[in-house]
Amino acid sequence: MTGTVRRFTTADWLGLGLAALAEAGPPALTIEALCQRAGKTKGSFYAHFAGSEAYLAALAEHWRERHTRRLVEAARAEDRADAQLSALDQLALRLDERVEQGMRRLAAVDETVRRVCAEVDRERIAYLAELHQVSGRFDAADAQALARLEYAAFVGFQQIDTGAGEAGAAASYALFLKLTGRA
Repeated sequence: MTGTVRRFTTADWLGLGLAALAEAGPPALTIEALCQRAGKTKGSFYAHFAGSEAYLAALAEHWRERHTRRLVEAARAEDRADAQLSALDQLALRLDERVEQGMRRLAAVDETVRRVCAEVDRERIAYLAELHQVSGRFDAADAQALARLEYAAFVGFQQIDTGAGEAGAAASYALFLKLTGRA
């Protein structure tokens, strides 16, 4: 059967949303803009989502799964805490930071996305704290404090222009590893 158009799946719509968010920010997430980008009708969109609010909630959960839970799962495949931290670092650095930036901008205007972002922040910090404590270099309180600092730096480097460029960010990261005994 030639000329058959593949049906757009829920996963297709969510992947499209993350790409649109990365490229053009929250304004690209209107139903009209998404349908135009996909080359699909509104009927196709509504076959998967009750409306814009349902779509944004699903998009936030999709982001959580792809940008947090999958990374944690992959890092946990390593046997030692230091190896897990290293794997997590490498995986996180490969993510498109524009998605993170876009999700944070979206959280500023959507309560459901704001809630998911806050939950993701807590999940990420908890995992980092667990790894720092299991490493044996930090007690529970210091591991938690270090996790907060590390995560704040990670998000901060994505959100602000430090003027350091890629080389400066790499140097800052190397210093962080040295200060925490990981280098």
